[in-house]
Amino acid sequence: MPAKKSEFVLPENFTLDLKLDSLTIDEIDAIEEITGAPLDTLNKPGSRRAPMLRAMAYVVMKRKFPEITPEDVGRLKLNLKGKAKPDPTEASA
Repeated sequence: MPAKKSEFVLPENFTLDLKLDSLTIDEIDAIEEITGAPLDTLNKPGSRRAPMLRAMAYVVMKRKFPEITPEDVGRLKLNLKGKAKPDPTEASA
């Protein structure tokens, strides 16, 4: 039997803000289940980033779009946010 094609339609020009510090324990567990690896090993030098990003985008998008599948998130544009170093060229407020 062929796999059922997802009917999820990504909103036009949608960009996902992916904040690493906003994941729940269940979402971290889902990421590790999807990727088959512990979260702390997914960001090591030489590791592929796509599986981790796909899993993270999936669990975050699932909050708003319960019908989304891991395959659907491959079309997303990501805006990665986290604890980045301040830009020294940026003016202080």
